[in-house]
Amino acid sequence: MSAAVHSPFHPARRAFPVLRARRVGDTAAFYERLGFATGHRHPAKGEPDFVTLRRHDTELAVSRDDRAADGAPGTVDLFVFVEAVDATVAALRAEGTPVVQEPENTPWGERVAYVRDPAGNRVGLGQPAA
Repeated sequence: MSAAVHSPFHPARRAFPVLRARRVGDTAAFYERLGFATGHRHPAKGEPDFVTLRRHDTELAVSRDDRAADGAPGTVDLFVFVEAVDATVAALRAEGTPVVQEPENTPWGERVAYVRDPAGNRVGLGQPAA
């Protein structure tokens, strides 16, 4: 076993994804519907430029980027485990969320679907298969 490497980058305390969006408030609200709670919001009032969200031990952020192409496919998939994939997809579809892939059972034992958030990021939704 090699010796620990000492560098200013180790040990990493934490990492979290920062999603880019033109409409930060709309994108943050989408993740709130998936069970995330808003933490830091800047500015505190009006349309935010930056929001952090947390669900259990998972944290992510949404940051304003006027260059973000709403509705265009993102380059990263975010995966969120939910209680009931089919019900979650039905509720999101009723609110106008684009469904990329309908719920299906996978060979590795999960039920999975994919949707797009308001900024166009692909979001996987999963639960253990019944």
